[in-house]
Order: sequence, then structure tokens, then C-alpha cells
Amino acid sequence: MNAVFYSRPATPQRQREGERKSVRMIASIRERSATAHDAVISDLSRTGCRVSNIFLRAGNPIWVRFGHLAPIESRVIWARSDIAGIRFEHPLHPAVLDHITNRVAR
Repeated sequence: MNAVFYSRPATPQRQREGERKSVRMIASIRERSATAHDAVISDLSRTGCRVSNIFLRAGNPIWVRFGHLAPIESRVIWARSDIAGIRFEHPLHPAVLDHITNRVAR
């Protein structure tokens, strides 16, 4: 008996926009009309990142600040407990992503 296996393409929600860089760094997260709080950043890409150690609500606008760089306007895409997926409103320039991963993440 021959078995045929099919793979189906990833759903649009699961497709990633760009390569993720595995990092572990602290960034400042600020919600609208709120005080900034430190959070742990991981899985950084040009279009977003994963944050932990902070409670956020899906759909809310936030600003992410890496080191001394200007805050990046972003949105919480999903949130579970103290972990959330963040999408930057404008993709990072590749040089900015390299700067963050090579200098700020140290």
C-alpha cells in the first residue's frame, strides 16, 4: 500500500516576514499614556519581536525602545500571560537591525 503525504502551506497568520534573529536583551516598552517598563526581547526581525516579562493586551499600540535609539511605534499582535508578539508599524532598515543585534544586545 502506497501512502501519499501532503504538506499544506502555512496559513497567513503563521508566515513570517523576514529572518528572525535569536537575541536576548532588555528594551523599554511604553503603552499610550503610561510609564515605560523594561521587558525581555527575543526573536527579533525587521518587522517585529517577541517580548516577555511584561503584560500587554493584543491590539494595543506601544513604543519599543532599544538602548538609546528612538522609540519604534509598534502594535501588540498577540499576548499570552507575560509574553507577547509585537509588530513594528514600519519595518526596520537592515542596518538598524544589525546595529540593535550587534551593539544594543550586548
